Amino acid sequence: MSEEIMEADAKTRCHGGAAGNGNGTERRFAAIERDVAVFVSNYCTKEDLVRVELKLLDRFGRLDATMAELESRMVRWFFATTVSLAAVAFTAGKFL
Repeated sequence: MSEEIMEADAKTRCHGGAAGNGNGTERRFAAIERDVAVFVSNYCTKEDLVRVELKLLDRFGRLDATMAELESRMVRWFFATTVSLAAVAFTAGKFL
């Protein structure tokens, strides 16, 4: 084999099949870099997680307070309804 053929064969193997032109490989690397940049931009950091956790804790705390308030109101309504029904029952019993 002549030296020129061996050199062309070596270039073909080194540059992804395009003799002397690494454009295909460079395009693939550019696409991979672009994809990795998209992945990295979509990651969340520890600070993001802490912020979300604090927001959730705040909202759950408010939810607990609201539930306690609703429970208290329900107990008051139940007691008031029971007393009212007892008064109505005694009044009706007095007239019978």
